[in-house]
Amino acid sequence: MIAEKDPYIKSAYDHLQVISQDKQKRLEYEAREKAIRDHNQFLFEAEQRGIEQGKKQGIEQGKCERRREDIRRILEKGKSVEQIVDFCGYDRAEVEAVRGNWQQ
Repeated sequence: MIAEKDPYIKSAYDHLQVISQDKQKRLEYEAREKAIRDHNQFLFEAEQRGIEQGKKQGIEQGKCERRREDIRRILEKGKSVEQIVDFCGYDRAEVEAVRGNWQQ
């Protein structure tokens, strides 16, 4: 057996034997282990929610950048703010902001 060859493993094995004989200590150990698993699961789920939120924000930023690029290209074709708002349905303030940045 490995426990007989390695003093650290033997010590841990002996400690496990003592704990497993004492019902109260075993229950405390199991409660600690459950708390650790619960904490790790909580962290994992929080990370997953963060990743999903980041993806959604990235997609929204991409859409916004694409819309502004479209507005800039339409302005370069000589269309007015009014035409862009009417045709594309974009927000007037956004079109005005893109036009202001584009003209500078």
